[in-house]
Amino acid sequence: MNVKRFTVSLLISALLTGGFTGCDTNKSKDNMEQIKEKVFTKKYTNADFYVDGKFNGEVALKAYLEMFEFYGVPFTDFMKENMWISDFGLGDFEHAGMAGVFWVNDPVNRHFGHEIYLLPGQMIPEHRHVATTEYPAKFESWMVRNGSAYNFGIGDPTPDPPALPESQKEAITVSNFVYMKVGDILPLKELLSPHFLRAGDNGAIISEFGTYQDGNGLKFTNQKAVFTDVLRP
Repeated sequence: MNVKRFTVSLLISALLTGGFTGCDTNKSKDNMEQIKEKVFTKKYTNADFYVDGKFNGEVALKAYLEMFEFYGVPFTDFMKENMWISDFGLGDFEHAGMAGVFWVNDPVNRHFGHEIYLLPGQMIPEHRHVATTEYPAKFESWMVRNGSAYNFGIGDPTPDPPALPESQKEAITVSNFVYMKVGDILPLKELLSPHFLRAGDNGAIISEFGTYQDGNGLKFTNQKAVFTDVLRP
């Protein structure tokens, strides 16, 4: 284990022992019914996520761990080792950011599995996937596991859109969206087309299925956006 992974493991262990208990499989049926009646809501703002202008990965991780606990998602060893958190260098994690885990990203057989984690109201900056010198453009589909999400893509504008981050409004070119609930599945509307996801008020956990993702083919509409990982800078 390298130093960065060791540091992340220590951080995760500290957070887990500090209050996150994971999925309790021994909860009674009555307790589970009570949980279902509750809703996961927004708790953190940029004032919590940034200290003197620096992105605080510990707070960001804590926010996601709380969401996992609410939705009964076990925080597995694989997630501890491979989960990443990004504000895309935009300094607006409350509104524009995400966490994720690449379950598989196989360049040989060219398949991809990804879990997307979005806090309430969080948006992934608009982007598209283009071909590179080695690989074709990525195609993908999404399924909502928990919470809900607005899936934006090409097409005629959809009435009554959700509020979108002021920090991203100059870098959004699509205004058609589908509101996705638990179990809903939606493919990318067209290869190479711009798209993004915005979580509903209760956050979102979304499974993504796609062809191999070459990071060099990821192109953000916002030229200031870059992929970063606060857990392993």
